[in-house]
Amino acid sequence: MSVVQIVGAGPGVGATTVACGLASLLRSQDRRVALVKPLSSPGDADPAFLASLGGSPETVSVDGAPSPEQVAQAAQIVQGAAANADVVVVEGPYLSEGTAAPAELARATGAVVIGVLEYERSLGADACGPLRDAFGDSLAGCVVNKRTRYAGYDASARLAVELAEGGMPVLGMLPEERLLLAPTVQQVAEHLGGTYFAGEDGGGELIEHFLIGGLITEWGGNYFGRLPNQAVVVRGGRIDIQMSALNFPLNALFLTGCETPSQYVYQRAEELDVPLIAVGSNTHETAEALESLSAAVSVHHTAKAARAGAMALECVDASALSAALGG
Repeated sequence: MSVVQIVGAGPGVGATTVACGLASLLRSQDRRVALVKPLSSPGDADPAFLASLGGSPETVSVDGAPSPEQVAQAAQIVQGAAANADVVVVEGPYLSEGTAAPAELARATGAVVIGVLEYERSLGADACGPLRDAFGDSLAGCVVNKRTRYAGYDASARLAVELAEGGMPVLGMLPEERLLLAPTVQQVAEHLGGTYFAGEDGGGELIEHFLIGGLITEWGGNYFGRLPNQAVVVRGGRIDIQMSALNFPLNALFLTGCETPSQYVYQRAEELDVPLIAVGSNTHETAEALESLSAAVSVHHTAKAARAGAMALECVDASALSAALGG
């Protein structure tokens, strides 16, 4: 049995995404994999989500820096998860000043550690120091996450070389992925204070693209028929645009400045089982509100976990990962 602990270099770098991706990659090698987050903050939904992907929901809820006793309890959770697994993928605490908990947990479980760094142009060899200081020889390398679209050359030709020379080999570089940033229909409806009139069962669908249904000077199919996982935001009085949009695949239709949709639109949305949601704000206000939606979005969706797995299969060096775990 092997334990691999995923440690973010800071909050928000994508350790949960990387943990899901590496678990999928290891399963593709016919290994039995358990996912756990044995230390979490109060209200953290990560443990239950990781358990839904194959693992244990057990966690020690910690408000602040974990005590040695809490770290010991967390290590027992990891050991329990190992009973029916070849590899336990542990999402550990991220590196933070004032606590040695990430290193203590790794020592207690004998884990191989993989750091997670968020790509940026200024990232370089100095990122190795904190992880090397904390984990020493247990640090097998790192995964660079959120590599931007046009940074492929910089990431491979410069950053990977600098990190390797700093003693932290890069096992993989995951690109930015729009789907991982996508909210669900339900999250958007709640954020906008909207009311469902049809298709409430579709609240779990993801929205990657928002289209504003305004003055369209071309055939509707050229506008509404081109993007996956899309939602349309349109003024409640523009029945013509609403009906045009419903001729193409939609994950949701949001009617702005609207209390009750047209009967024609309601019947068509109900027939297609498309979420039809009325919001009180006008289109401009609604578009502004969507700019602050990111705080409500999380990685907790099966489609996102599947995409993280596909990215890991494509971008992570499977042989290097296997070697780090002892073959």
